[in-house]
Amino acid sequence: MIDRILDLITAKLVRVNGASMDPTLPNGSWVIVNRRAYSWPRKPARFDIVRFEDPSTPGRWLVKRVVGLPDEEVKFENGRLFVDGNVVFEPHIDGSGMAEIPSLHEWWPCTNEYVLLGDNRDASTDSRKFGTVPIGALRGRVTRRLR
Repeated sequence: MIDRILDLITAKLVRVNGASMDPTLPNGSWVIVNRRAYSWPRKPARFDIVRFEDPSTPGRWLVKRVVGLPDEEVKFENGRLFVDGNVVFEPHIDGSGMAEIPSLHEWWPCTNEYVLLGDNRDASTDSRKFGTVPIGALRGRVTRRLR
C-alpha cells in the first residue's frame, strides 16, 4: 500500500507537445513520468525516455530518448547511431523521421552526462543542438503512455 502511495506522489502527468517523439509518443499523448526514477544510485539506461528542461531554453520542458551513456563515444551519422564504434539497432525508430541529408554528430559524454535524441529525428530539438545533458537536469523517466 505504501509503495502505491509513493508511486502516486512521485508521478507526474505530462502532455507531449510536438512530433519529436513520433511514432512512440505522438503529439497530444499523455504520459506518466516517474520523478524519482533517477534517485541515487539509479541511473538512466539506454533507450529510457526522459523528461528534462531544455538546456538552450530555460522553462521549456522536453521528452527525449537516452541513446548515449557516460564514458561512451557516441556518433550519429547519416541516420545511424554508433556507440563505441558499433552500430546500435534502435527498435523504436521506423525510419520515417530520418532525412536523407548527410550529417555527422559526435559526443563524448563525461561521468553523469547523457546523449538524448528524439525518435522523429527530423522534427526534434535534442543533443544535436544542445549537446550532452547532465543527470541532474533529468526530472524523470516516462513510465507509461496513457493515450
